[in-house]
Amino acid sequence: MRAILAAVAMLQALITGADCLLCEQCFALHTSSCSGIFMQCPSDVTHCVAGLENSTVGGDIILAAFKDCLDPSQTATCGREYSVKTSVFSGQFSRTCCDTDFCNGGDLQVPPSDNTPNGYICEDCFNNQSADPCTATGVVQCTGKQNACVGYFGTFSRPGEAGRSYSVKGCTTQDLCKLGIFNLAGTQVYNYDLQCAPALKV
Repeated sequence: MRAILAAVAMLQALITGADCLLCEQCFALHTSSCSGIFMQCPSDVTHCVAGLENSTVGGDIILAAFKDCLDPSQTATCGREYSVKTSVFSGQFSRTCCDTDFCNGGDLQVPPSDNTPNGYICEDCFNNQSADPCTATGVVQCTGKQNACVGYFGTFSRPGEAGRSYSVKGCTTQDLCKLGIFNLAGTQVYNYDLQCAPALKV
């Protein structure tokens, strides 16, 4: 079936004469993979993307998989690592980019979580009732490549959920601090303030 869809997309490109990238497009909740149809991207798109969003609040885990044409403004996010961790909330966002027709087809690879403490700590707090800066209630141990502290105060929606106010302090990766927060396929951010600082070495 996938071969038929790919052939149809290729035939469409030949008929229209367009020199546009062909990427698979899909989105699915509560799974680590999705499959859809191959579509022509807008003429300014140079990359396809495939990725996963893993958002956990307490014991509530939301996993979302997506494939699409990559927004040209997000090319710098390719190959980067994004994760956030507090004592209550954790988020891991991965994406792979490629620049040839049909290159984002097939199964998504779930990156392994590195939960090994790395010797850094950050102030820790979490409030999902207000966007006012929360007061640290302790510290959280950073893991993996998390070596920065982050404060997020604003509104965002987890995949499949309505937006709500959050106030968060915890550990994050440098990539999130360097590139900032951007809308993903499922996770959407709205009015917010983002603050980053070096994590403290234990």
